[in-house]
Amino acid sequence: MLMSPSISAPPMLSSTTSARSASAAMLRSSSSSTSSNLPGSSICQSLSAQPPPLRKSSTGSFSKLSDFRLDGADDDDTATLQGVRHAELSIDASEWRHPVFKTKVLSILRRLKVPYWTSSRLTPSSIHLQKVSGALTNAVFFVSFNPAPTPTSPSMSPLLTPTMPPVDPDHPPPLARDQFPPTLLLRIYGPSSGALISRSEELRILHVLSTTYGLGPRVYGTFLNGRVEQFFPSRALTPDELKDPIIYRGIARRMRELHSVDLHLLGYDAPEPTIWRCLDEWSSLAEQNLQILESLGGQWEVWVERFGLHRVKQQIEAYRRWVQTQSSSRDVVFAHNDTQYGNLLKLDTPPPGPEHHRLIVIDFEYAAPNPRGYDIANHFHEWRADYHHPSHSHSLQPHHPYPSPQQREDWYRAYLSIEMDAKNGQEILGKRKDVRADMVAELEREVRMWSPACSVFWALWGIIQAEEQVTAVVNKTNLSPEFDYLAYAIERLEMFRKEARELDAI
Repeated sequence: MLMSPSISAPPMLSSTTSARSASAAMLRSSSSSTSSNLPGSSICQSLSAQPPPLRKSSTGSFSKLSDFRLDGADDDDTATLQGVRHAELSIDASEWRHPVFKTKVLSILRRLKVPYWTSSRLTPSSIHLQKVSGALTNAVFFVSFNPAPTPTSPSMSPLLTPTMPPVDPDHPPPLARDQFPPTLLLRIYGPSSGALISRSEELRILHVLSTTYGLGPRVYGTFLNGRVEQFFPSRALTPDELKDPIIYRGIARRMRELHSVDLHLLGYDAPEPTIWRCLDEWSSLAEQNLQILESLGGQWEVWVERFGLHRVKQQIEAYRRWVQTQSSSRDVVFAHNDTQYGNLLKLDTPPPGPEHHRLIVIDFEYAAPNPRGYDIANHFHEWRADYHHPSHSHSLQPHHPYPSPQQREDWYRAYLSIEMDAKNGQEILGKRKDVRADMVAELEREVRMWSPACSVFWALWGIIQAEEQVTAVVNKTNLSPEFDYLAYAIERLEMFRKEARELDAI
């Protein structure tokens, strides 16, 4: 029987901003004309072991309206990684409620020659726009076809489930029904994400996963600060569904499939755990925001002292040395590193094949080689999250429990019952009851060993992503953030310290 770990979060930060947002967590879009990537963003643009050079684009300035042409004139497109089309345009996500935003989106779709979206009979009013809540790194939108002659108002979508405008029987749409453009996913990168993610690396991974393994969405094209993706008719899972045995067994099998992907096909020649390099480099990025807060004195100086970055670095190093002394396997797999409920979709219609193929994993921004125990531990932490909570979206404390020993054992057996050919994605489904007890125990040991690394990873992420909060504090502006990154960071850091101490690792 597996033991139940004592994993709980510390008390919330008492006051980091003047108000709490009642909306779901979403990283601010590229809205400020003065915002830019954090200094030194080239240090850690990816979790990949050897990331390729990232094409530099500015999130601090956006293309002029005159650049977004709808006159059908030929535009110069450059083929980027894997032959995906690219438009030299950037778009301001903060304009999403303004009519001009639809004009810019349609121009980008035409420039990228997205199937069914190039018809000259389509106008900006033909676009129905919904902003997806719960996306923490980017601004994400559904782009759907509006068959009615009158424009629809942009709206928020609480989960990855778009609503389609009805056809008006009194006003025929400009296109035949079999020519209706499909719903797309428009992703506009967050202003700080360039410091964390190599977009060229992510694009290459998406291409290999979708073409070789049938995992993940097709990318129709990119633009300077975003991309256009295939949308699967589906909905995101809810926090409660992660506890459903049928669902979580499917997630386990899907994760095993992902972990079976051939790292060499993805371009990793000598893969090693990337978590260590990232923790080192993100510590330097986080230090810049912490220094700004510390310079303000008062409660912020106390807050920075509580975070204690110098002590964090020492504790990470002590924890790393402890991990290296363990006899558990430290082989790396292709890990997603962010399997929260919002990144797990359930298809509206079951596809042919095993039942768990109805689940789809999306958002590979943080994917990279890491130990399987790390990826599973991170997913188990996400059982406790509710990023749509009206007041505590940043906290793992008040929502849902960490999976019980029985749930974890069941999850492990589902994970270990899958065998997959790394070269072509062909798989063999076994029976959970046939999985040996020692294999289950080994997986539990790996998960517990790597669990602290997940917490400190997201603690540093929260500090880096808190750029807007830090700027608001410096400028003494009244900010009501949709997601409290600073409170999230301090909670995840104290979770790291608690978990590591329980393992006698620090």
